[in-house]
Amino acid sequence: MKRLLSGLCFVLSASLVGAVLAQSTSSFISVDEIHPGMKGYGLTVLRGTEPERFDVEVIDVLRNFRPSQDLILLRTPHPLLDRARAVAGMSGSPIYLDGRLAGAYAYGWPYGTDPVVGVTPISNMLAELKRPVRLEMFPGAKPLPSKDPRASRIKSKPSNARLAGLPPFEGEHEVDAFSTIRALAEKRTSTEGPVGLRAATTPVMLGGLTDSVAKMLSDELAPLGLVVTQAGSSGSANRGPRRFENGSAIAVVLARGDVSMTGIGTVTYVARGDRTLAFGHPMINAGATGLPTATARVLHVFVSDFRSFKIAEAARNLGTLVQDRQSAIVVDTDIEAARIPVHVRVHGAEGAPKTEWKVEIASHRALTPTIAFVVITNALKSTAGDVDDVVFRARSKIGIEGHGVVSLDEQGFSPMGAASPIALSQLQMFWLMEAAFANPFEVSRITSIELDLDLEFSRDVLQISDASVAFDEVDPGQEVTIYVRLRQVGREDTTRAVKVRIPEAAAGQMVNVAIGAGNNVAIERPRPASLDDLIEQATERFPATSMVVSLQMPSRGLRFQGHVVDSLPASALNSLQLVSTSEDSRPFVTRSHTEVKMPQVVTGTANLRLRVREIALDQFLGKPNQ
Repeated sequence: MKRLLSGLCFVLSASLVGAVLAQSTSSFISVDEIHPGMKGYGLTVLRGTEPERFDVEVIDVLRNFRPSQDLILLRTPHPLLDRARAVAGMSGSPIYLDGRLAGAYAYGWPYGTDPVVGVTPISNMLAELKRPVRLEMFPGAKPLPSKDPRASRIKSKPSNARLAGLPPFEGEHEVDAFSTIRALAEKRTSTEGPVGLRAATTPVMLGGLTDSVAKMLSDELAPLGLVVTQAGSSGSANRGPRRFENGSAIAVVLARGDVSMTGIGTVTYVARGDRTLAFGHPMINAGATGLPTATARVLHVFVSDFRSFKIAEAARNLGTLVQDRQSAIVVDTDIEAARIPVHVRVHGAEGAPKTEWKVEIASHRALTPTIAFVVITNALKSTAGDVDDVVFRARSKIGIEGHGVVSLDEQGFSPMGAASPIALSQLQMFWLMEAAFANPFEVSRITSIELDLDLEFSRDVLQISDASVAFDEVDPGQEVTIYVRLRQVGREDTTRAVKVRIPEAAAGQMVNVAIGAGNNVAIERPRPASLDDLIEQATERFPATSMVVSLQMPSRGLRFQGHVVDSLPASALNSLQLVSTSEDSRPFVTRSHTEVKMPQVVTGTANLRLRVREIALDQFLGKPNQ
């Protein structure tokens, strides 16, 4: 039955495309029919929700502008466009020549003084309708109720679909919420064309963000061809047009609620059934994407010598961006995209006017960690933006599809405030998000994010300032006392004695000793064999309220699936490496850890080097070894 439904899906999808392409040739005009001097018109929304006409005149056609894609050059004589020239947000505006649809307004010249733009031919955009769209391509999405019998073709099952070109999850614990979005930026085809021609960039309207957070987001999104601008939030997701039409404004909704992030463009062509073409160029060139879309309302066209753009807002939720390709984006109005509720509560910020934040964000492998990081950073900047010493406790709950809710309870210290990268980089929740979306074991995703952050503006921490031993030459197998000096503001230094045993295998070698806070200590674990293993790695760590003494052994070890082999002699290490070609079986430095529970958060580090004798001194002197 499943195979029958799958086949029906492809047959009906092909029938839809065939119906579109088989329309009367009077509906579309081919590039070969277009010549200099032809006049026509375009449709776009300059204010409100109703498309308006603007005149166009053909200059010529650029052949092979993109792979298998030409470009139509036009002038757009219009009182507003004469000043604004190429306008971000007009991307996708349908252009009609000889009464037929020629393509989409899509490209312009930065700093150009003439209202000259490039148009993506409609034939290239229609070709994108041939790509199959199946619900399982977008984890978490669901079909909308529809009278269209084609709705029965939509089914849901696990899929191994991935964003092509993004790196696999490596399972390392360094937190970088922007790593996947940077990888996508590197993958994205450059927007530059002949003589500096560029895609009419997609403006992303921001609402509810501080200036510094907006600037941070702008820097990260710019390589994707997205231009960030502070605008505002639409208040309601249920107002405005109920359907798309040629020339109407369209929104790609990355976040909505107390924070909003909305990409704005224009609809080129509403095909029969559930498919809509827009933009005339990619948004982020991510292929099968699954981002929420909506109708939009334009407030104003901002005119600038550098880059003019529409100021707009999302109106009514409608459909899902299913294909993000070279010549167009494709929206399916029969699919409701997955969204992730984010709930942030900040405690301890006395007098803050707002301490609770609720936002729904798009579910997307590359974008979600970045958007979540921005939302949380913004909540902290707005609520507790003090650049001051802060001790914090972060209690987070991350919903992971198929694995329930994972709870993390972490503590830390930041000398630059709660909203600084120093504080946020200590949280494993962002690493866990990336593991959920990009792990190599199964298709999963984040379903919810909840964070309670308790703040105490003080420097009530224990700082490791120094460490010493009575003798820096020790016996193999000997128990050595390490004296760690601890510093607290306003109090006298104290010393904590920690006993560690020197391994017999260290005889004749130098041993490095590192003393540090528990949350900064990496623990060697078996090579993960499942997403559950990755979740366990994120949840089982030394806390920031532990001081950990780590002995770096002269031996090496190997990680394998399910277990770790450490303290290997060189001969055994070489033999095991010969039988294992896995990248995860690369040798690592063997360390032994001694954990000491402390009453406060620990900061700072100290290091020692110990020389281990070949044999114990008592044995060398002929005395029995006690």
